[in-house]
Amino acid sequence: MAEPQPVGDFLRGILSQAGTSKQRSAYHEALDEILSPRLRPHCQVVGCRGGKLTLEVDSAPLYAELSGFRRDEIRQRINQLVPNQPIARLDIRLGGTGHV
Repeated sequence: MAEPQPVGDFLRGILSQAGTSKQRSAYHEALDEILSPRLRPHCQVVGCRGGKLTLEVDSAPLYAELSGFRRDEIRQRINQLVPNQPIARLDIRLGGTGHV
């Protein structure tokens, strides 16, 4: 059985997770505008921390396209669409290849 956690720590954890969900929501909306409706279902935000946004794609050809040719374009467009949460680094990974 795990040790009891102080209430303050517990609440801070909940609030930080809520903030993370709100951040991810803004990035999801930006991706809806940036990527075509055909590509969007294959790309998900899996993490955002310290100015780094991590996207996961479920297709090797899409991974090659986004990471090789469109990474900087996508990062710049996200920064235009979400100016209050700019990202310095955009990581793109192929689904099932690691954790954030």
